[in-house]
Amino acid sequence: MKKIEILNLCKDLNLKYSNVEKIILKETGLSKSQLFLAEEINDEFKSNILKQIKDYSNGLPLEYIISEADFYSEVFYVNSNVLIPRDDTEIMVDKAIEEALMYSNITLIDVWTGTSCIPISIIKNSSKIENCYVIDISEKALDVSLKNIQNHKLERKIQQLNSDLLSEIAWNTWYKLNKNIIITANLPYIKDWDFENIDNETMEYEPSLALYWWKETGFELYEKLINQVFQLKKLNNISNIILFIEIGFDQKDYSKQYIQDLWLKWTYFKDNSGINRCIKIVF
Repeated sequence: MKKIEILNLCKDLNLKYSNVEKIILKETGLSKSQLFLAEEINDEFKSNILKQIKDYSNGLPLEYIISEADFYSEVFYVNSNVLIPRDDTEIMVDKAIEEALMYSNITLIDVWTGTSCIPISIIKNSSKIENCYVIDISEKALDVSLKNIQNHKLERKIQQLNSDLLSEIAWNTWYKLNKNIIITANLPYIKDWDFENIDNETMEYEPSLALYWWKETGFELYEKLINQVFQLKKLNNISNIILFIEIGFDQKDYSKQYIQDLWLKWTYFKDNSGINRCIKIVF
């Protein structure tokens, strides 16, 4: 198969060749320089490449096709059992790393971990994290998480838990927890089937378990998590717990009132689009 055929196909389907190139590289195992110099691609790869290009043109996310996504200058394994990492979430990683500079001997906990891109990125950019727990209610998501933990060689630092939010840790005392804890959470915060505020590609292909959870505000799962953080602090006599959460574009007012009513300290941070995306909550 001549490479010019693929170039012409990209034009016909109005696809970026740079994205299609990633499909070809993944399928063939060629380096970018090898592909650049090649005029033809071995026919043994033709059917798979053409099928994947068709899937991509029909809306299947590129990350699911090539089984990887970029996040915080790292590459993570993904499949359809986890949410695709977004640039918007990098603000949480930035702020968690900044917070870690203020303490020593920190336990990091990531709730609804998915790919584990958040805790892995924090650990690889901070020497202050002594140990880490990554938690997910989905065993299939934890399979993806484990692969990324292994790929980034963090098996000794990160322990996985299959749990309903913090319930496993919050009600038990046998886990190794330092007096300073940073918790990160990117929970489902889209109101059930809020079609107006979600794109078709996300709605059709990404796991609903990672997107939707409650009917009224979309913040209900965070309310449950915050109650568990109070329990965790009380049961384990923790000195400092800092919680970072990601919220939807329309949840600032509701979340602020809820946190304020609990007499907690908070700070909002905006993403690259200027949307209030991350909240730091101090317990």
